[in-house]
Amino acid sequence: MYGIALPTESFLIAATAVALLLPVLVITWIADGSQGLRTLRRRMLKVRIPLRWYLLPLVAVPVLVVLPLVLSDGVPTELNAARLGPAVGIGFLLQTAVVLVTVNWWEEMAWTGFVQARLQDRFRNRRYPAMLAAVAVAPLFAVQHAFMMFEGTVLDGLIQFGILVVFAVIFRSLQGWLYNRTDSLFLVGLVHAAGNAAALGSIVGVGLASRLYGQPAGVTVAFGVLGLIVIIGTRLRLGLSGDPSRRR
Repeated sequence: MYGIALPTESFLIAATAVALLLPVLVITWIADGSQGLRTLRRRMLKVRIPLRWYLLPLVAVPVLVVLPLVLSDGVPTELNAARLGPAVGIGFLLQTAVVLVTVNWWEEMAWTGFVQARLQDRFRNRRYPAMLAAVAVAPLFAVQHAFMMFEGTVLDGLIQFGILVVFAVIFRSLQGWLYNRTDSLFLVGLVHAAGNAAALGSIVGVGLASRLYGQPAGVTVAFGVLGLIVIIGTRLRLGLSGDPSRRR
């Protein structure tokens, strides 16, 4: 209308703050008081975890994002240090930091640290409380991301949404496992941000895949492989042991 083009990410950042971050803080304060907010803050800022956990977002995720492109198109032509350095430094590390701080940290505080964690508590008398929580959160998480999927006819859109829900179950299982094992929402958000940066980029530029191959990649393979390994390896327990209510 006014000839001003605003990036989509600007609206995504605003929506995350208004629709996810603010309600979580208000409801936590109402339900658990200042102690609940302090506990949430502690988990958000928990960065002192064993270094091996950081290999997941900083090594495994980008490798699994780029690997399908390597297998289909081969190693990028003219790949050298001058090209690889900016691709990793700017296309991945910088993008990861930006998308973490602006969106994914707060997004995972809401979905993992608030909704999923509380559902685990609610399902504590069931056999697989963490898995049930991931399944319950998945459709809601899919609705948030449905705008990226709907193309073609209504039927096509519904099929795409169904596939997105299935993928969301796998992804939420991965995130739930990370949270249950480390109690760190920083790590959970970092894994999410690393996948987005490696595949797509952020508001400050294109990501790792685009810098190497000239095209964005998907995160389905990366998060799908990791999530399925977690689901199968933990036998649906997702790293949760004892009483889930202790996490609140």
